[in-house]
Amino acid sequence: MNLVRRLRVSQLGSWITTFRPYSGKDKDKDKSKPDPKNKPKTVPKTEPKKDLPKAQVKTQDKDKAKGKANDKGNNKGNNKGTDKGKDKGQGKGEDEFGEADGFPKDTNKVTLINGEGVGPELMSAVQEVFKAAKAPIEWEVHDDFQVSPDNEDVSPAVLESLRKNRVGLKGPVESRHWQRHIRKQFNQFAYVSACKSIEGLNSPYGEFDMLIIRDQMEGDYSGIEHRVVPGVMQTIKVCTTNGAQRLARYVFLYATRNNRKKITVAHKANIMRMTDGNFLDAMQRQGDSYKQKIKFEDRYLDTVCLNMLMKPDQADVLTSSSMYGDVMRVIAGGMMGAVGICPGFSVSPLGTVFDCRMKSNLANPTGPLLASVLMLRHIKQDKFADRIECAIRKVFRDTDIRTKDMGGTATVSEFVEAVCDGLEDN
Repeated sequence: MNLVRRLRVSQLGSWITTFRPYSGKDKDKDKSKPDPKNKPKTVPKTEPKKDLPKAQVKTQDKDKAKGKANDKGNNKGNNKGTDKGKDKGQGKGEDEFGEADGFPKDTNKVTLINGEGVGPELMSAVQEVFKAAKAPIEWEVHDDFQVSPDNEDVSPAVLESLRKNRVGLKGPVESRHWQRHIRKQFNQFAYVSACKSIEGLNSPYGEFDMLIIRDQMEGDYSGIEHRVVPGVMQTIKVCTTNGAQRLARYVFLYATRNNRKKITVAHKANIMRMTDGNFLDAMQRQGDSYKQKIKFEDRYLDTVCLNMLMKPDQADVLTSSSMYGDVMRVIAGGMMGAVGICPGFSVSPLGTVFDCRMKSNLANPTGPLLASVLMLRHIKQDKFADRIECAIRKVFRDTDIRTKDMGGTATVSEFVEAVCDGLEDN
């Protein structure tokens, strides 16, 4: 038992070090304590103003006063936005999340990551449709998404392009290491899946339109696990208050901006009272700030999954920690009628990457095209987003053109040709 305790203490120590960036208190304390080894330097006396002409002295005084006023105004504006977001849970989306209003309307340069397998073919399909729609997008295409076959880190060229453009579209990438690396590099704390029924696809679930917003950094996906003793393994589920509150702010902000009426949080706080309990508490507190705008409810995970299948038309915005949300995303994607066609995006204050989390051997351009529609809406190109989405849905509604995974025989190029033909009619 002593050995087990020492191992747990050691693991918790490394965990605390890993998650110290979530809190700046210790950092501030260190700054406030003077270092006895470094004595404060004597500030040199400024030259008296009497040696300068009076006119020059007055000009300098005016410039200094003007500079102080500007600084004060800027700080006041910045603090005001931050405080308002913290206190009321609103008005902070642009600065904290880089969502919606964080991009100018004329943004048109996008990082395109081809990915692997059929990824290059699917990304070429997106480019072809955008060209037919005359969407004002300039692509920065990256074929080499990772450093090398022996190094699965994200390619430096890809990272630089995303940091510069702040918006990207990604093809399928199987590497879990690559996924974790890009999440950490851009602090992609949340993932949004837009799951909406498609008329014409064989699905027994009728019409539905649901958003699933899940944590992507904490919970069961924290990635902290170890072997306690031979034959006994342990994983640590992390849920920080700061992380839960940040996700809660984003969920309610995104829901209200997109005119959603209800938020349901899926949890197992009846069993994991500390971790899931902390997550649920953050959601409930944020829900109190929005009670006049949006309905909030909490349900056990199993109940949420059952209701998704039995009453899909009543699902609106579903949110949860990492693993629960991943399960719900897969279920909702299957409800759409085919695997890998549910579009989504990773949320980050440094930029947004759109994809559809599909397999690299799935030759179906529906998911990437729907993800590109979300991207267009994100950068305020709604007119082109509407045209492309209508053309995609028209193919399913009015034709029998389907790729092999949907029971048809159409190739990617044949499906894309049908979408381009639909663009001519709208």
